[in-house]
Amino acid sequence: MNKLLKFGLIGLAAVVVVLLVVVGIVAATFNPNDYKQTVINLVKEKKQRTLHLDGDIKLAFWPSIGADLGRISISEHNSDKEFAAVDGLKVSLALLPLLKKQLVVDTVYVDGVRANIVRYKDGTTNFDDLMSKDEEESEQIKFDIDGINVTNAALNVRDEMTDKQLALRKFNLKTGHVALGTPFDLASDFELEANNPAVKASVSIKGNVLADPEQQHFAVKGLDAGIKGDIATLKDADLTLSGDVDARLEHMELLVDSLKLALAATQDGAKLKVALDAPQIRVQQDTVSGKQASINLSQEKGSDTLSAKLVLADLKGSPKAVQSSGISGEVNVKQGEHQLQSTFNSPFTGNLETQVFDLPKLVGKINVNDPALPKREMQGDFAFKLHADAKQQLVNSDFTLNLDATRLKGDVAVSKFDQPDIRFNLTGDALDLNALLGSPASKASSKPVAVDKSSPAKPADLSGLANLRLQGNVQMGRIVYDKYQLSNLKLGVKADGQTLDIKPLSVKLDDSQIAGSLGISRFANPIYRFDIDIDKLDADKYITKSDAPPAKPGDAAKKPQTDAPIDLSALKQFNANGELRIGWLKVANIKSTNVRLKLKAEDGVAELAPLSANLYEGSVNGSLKVDARTTPSIAVRQDMKGIAIGPLLTDAINNDMLSGKGTLNLDITTQGGTVSALKKALNGKAALNLADGAVKGIDVAGTLRGVKDKLNVLKGQSNVTGDKSKKTDFSEMSASFTIKNGVAHNEDLSMKAPLFRITGSGDIDIANETLDYVAKPTVVNTLKGQGGADLSEMNGLTIPIKLSGTFAQPAYAIDFAGLGAAIAKNKLLEGVGGTKGEAVKNLMSGNKEEALKSLLGGKKDATRAPADGQPSNTDATPKETPEEKAKKKLNKLLGF
Repeated sequence: MNKLLKFGLIGLAAVVVVLLVVVGIVAATFNPNDYKQTVINLVKEKKQRTLHLDGDIKLAFWPSIGADLGRISISEHNSDKEFAAVDGLKVSLALLPLLKKQLVVDTVYVDGVRANIVRYKDGTTNFDDLMSKDEEESEQIKFDIDGINVTNAALNVRDEMTDKQLALRKFNLKTGHVALGTPFDLASDFELEANNPAVKASVSIKGNVLADPEQQHFAVKGLDAGIKGDIATLKDADLTLSGDVDARLEHMELLVDSLKLALAATQDGAKLKVALDAPQIRVQQDTVSGKQASINLSQEKGSDTLSAKLVLADLKGSPKAVQSSGISGEVNVKQGEHQLQSTFNSPFTGNLETQVFDLPKLVGKINVNDPALPKREMQGDFAFKLHADAKQQLVNSDFTLNLDATRLKGDVAVSKFDQPDIRFNLTGDALDLNALLGSPASKASSKPVAVDKSSPAKPADLSGLANLRLQGNVQMGRIVYDKYQLSNLKLGVKADGQTLDIKPLSVKLDDSQIAGSLGISRFANPIYRFDIDIDKLDADKYITKSDAPPAKPGDAAKKPQTDAPIDLSALKQFNANGELRIGWLKVANIKSTNVRLKLKAEDGVAELAPLSANLYEGSVNGSLKVDARTTPSIAVRQDMKGIAIGPLLTDAINNDMLSGKGTLNLDITTQGGTVSALKKALNGKAALNLADGAVKGIDVAGTLRGVKDKLNVLKGQSNVTGDKSKKTDFSEMSASFTIKNGVAHNEDLSMKAPLFRITGSGDIDIANETLDYVAKPTVVNTLKGQGGADLSEMNGLTIPIKLSGTFAQPAYAIDFAGLGAAIAKNKLLEGVGGTKGEAVKNLMSGNKEEALKSLLGGKKDATRAPADGQPSNTDATPKETPEEKAKKKLNKLLGF
C-alpha cells in the first residue's frame, strides 16, 4: 500500500513536472504577437471590420490564464470609421475552474473604453453583424469575477428612429466580488448628456446590489444615488434617492424600507422642491402592509407660491385585495392677491396580482379668494372616479366640477401608457372665467408687469404634441370672459402625433356665428391651418384701445407724441395657411360684405391673396404682402370697382371731402419700423375714376358769383377756408398719381362739372398730411337755366385755385386779379369785331405778331402804303399801336 502510494505520488509529481516543462516551453517559445495579423485578417474576412491591436499582447499561464491586450479598436462595418476602442484591458482566468465550465476571473481592468452605437431609421443598427450567430449557442457558463474596474469610458448612442441622442462620458465603475445570485458592492459615476428630453448632468450611484435574472430576484441595499445638472425643463437640479428595495418579481414580493427621494430645482424661474417618503411597504405571499407614505411638492416664484401634499394611509390586506383607509391631499395656491385652497380624499382598493386599482369616490372642496371676484370669495366641490388596469394599460375616469356658476362634467379614457391614446368628452352648462380668474378690467389697476422687449420672440415649440394621441368632444353652453360671451361651443379634437385638428368647430361669439376647422402640424416649428366661416363680425369691438386719459390743451406742444415702433417680430415665427370667409365685417369702421381672405405665412413673410370683398356699393379685389424678416415692408395691390367714395372716406377717415362712384386702383409698397416711417417710404401708383360726385369744402361757381362784381377792388389773391357745407359738383373725375417717398404727385386731373372743366396738378404729402396742389377750372357756360348765365362774362376762362393746408383743415387760394383780367378781356372782345376783335384776342393771349397781322390786314411791312387813304407810318407824328390802345381800354374798363 505504501509502495502504491509512493509510486502514485511519484507519478503525479512526474505529470506535474511534465506540465510545468510544457508550460515553460510554450511560454518560452509562443509569442501571441506573431498571430496578431492572422486575427486582424480573420476579423476582416468574417465581419468586414478593421481591427487594430496597437500594443504588445502579454500572456500569463499560471496559476491563471491571463492577458494584457493593450490598446484595441475596431471599425464600423465596411468603413475605416471607429466603432469602438479601449485604451487598456487586463483580464485573467483561474485555470482549474475553467475545466468545470466556470469562469473565475480576477479583477478586470478596463481603461478608456469608447463606442458609437447607432440605430438607423429602418430599425437596423451598426452592430447587427457582430450579433450574428455563426455557431450554436454553447451551454451556459457560470461566472465569478473578483472585481471590475472601469475608468474613463465613453459611449455615444444615436437613435435616428426617434431623433434621440445620448452621450455618456467619464464613466467610472468599481465593484467588489461579482457572481450570479450574490450581492456585490458597486460604485459608479459619469456624465450624461441627451436630447429629447434635454439632459446635461453628472450622476453618481453607490450601493450593495443583487441581480439574479434566473430567479427574477433584484435588490439594492444602502442605495445612495444622485443627479446634478439640467434635466428637461428643470435647471440646476439636485436629485437624491436613498433606501432599501428588495423585489422578487416571480413571487410578487416587494420590501421597501426608508425609501426617500428629494428634488430641488429651478423651473421657468420658479424654485421647485419635491419630497417622497415611503418608510415601509411589505408585500409577501398573502400579506400586504405598509406605513403611511407621503409626497410633498412646493413651488415659489417671487411672491407666488404653490404647495401640495398627497398622503397614502396605512395599507393592509392581501395581494389580491389590498386597501387603504384613504388617499387624502391638499393644495394651496397664492398668486398675487388670488388664493386657492382645496382638500380631497378617497378610499383606495387594488389587486396587486392583476394590477387593477380603483379610486371609487374621490371628493373634494375648493375655496377661492380674490378681490377681483364679484363677492371676493367663491366655493365649490368636485367628484372624481378612477379605474386603472396596469397590465392592460387602461385607465377610465369621470368627473364633475361645480364652482359658483360654473358646471362641468366629463370622462377620460387612457390606453397604452408608453405612448398614451386618450379619449375624452367634456360638457358643461356654463364656464364663468371672470368668476374663476377675475375679470381683466378689475386687474388693469394692478401693478403692471415689466416686459423685456429686447429679447427676440422665440418660436412656439409644441414638440410635446408629437407624443400625443387624442380624440374627443367638447360641448359648452356658455363661456364668459371679460365682456365677451361664447355660446353653443362644439369642438371635435383629434391628434395623431403628426397633426392636431379641431373639426368641426362651431361657436357663437357675442353676435358672430363661427364655423369651420383649425389644425396644427410640424410641431417643432408649427404650421397653423384654418378654414373658417363667420356670418358677421364687428372687429372694432375686439381691438384694444388705449386707456390713457384724454390729452389736455397744450399737452401736445409740451410733449410731442412719439412715433411708436411697429413690432412684427411675432410674424417671423408664425407659419400659417388657410382661408377665412366673413359675410359682414366692420374693421376700423369700414364695412364690407362677402369678405374672402386666403393667408399664407412662412418664415416672416405673410401674404393675403386673394383679398376680396363687396363694400360701399362696389367690390374690391387684390393682395397684401408683409415681409418682417428685416425692416418691415408692405406691398398692397387693390382694384376697387363701383365704390361709393363718400361713405368710404367718412367711415375710414371721418372725412367726406369727396363723393362719387367709380374705381380706385392702388399698387404701392413701403417699409419702415414706425407708422411715420411707413408713410414716408410710400412708393407706387394710384388711379381714381369717379362719376356723379362732388368735391366738398368749396363751391367754385358760388364763390365766383359772389365776388364777380367786386373785381375792381380785389387786385390780389384771396384765401378761402374750406367750408364743408359747400361743394363743387362734377359728372366725371379722373386722376392718376405717382407716389414717391410718401408724396403723391398728380399731373392729369380731369373733372367735368356743369359749369366747369377742371384740370390740375400738384402734390399730396401723405406722410405730413398736407396739400400743395393747383386746380384750374375753365368756365363753360352750358347750363344757362341752372345759373350759368351769371358767369357768362367768364365763359372760356381758366382760374387757378391753389389748395394748401392739411387734410383736416384744407385752404383754397383764388387768384382774383387774374380773374378780373380775364373778365376784362372777354368784355373787350365783345365790343371789338372783325379783324380787330381777332387782333385783340391774339394780343391778350400774348401773340403780338398775329395781332399786328390782323390789324394791318396781314401786312408786316410798315413802309408800304396804308389802305383806306390812311397816312403812312413815315409821318412825323407817331401813332398809338393797337397793343397800346387795347391796354388803355382794358385799364379804363377795370378803373385803373
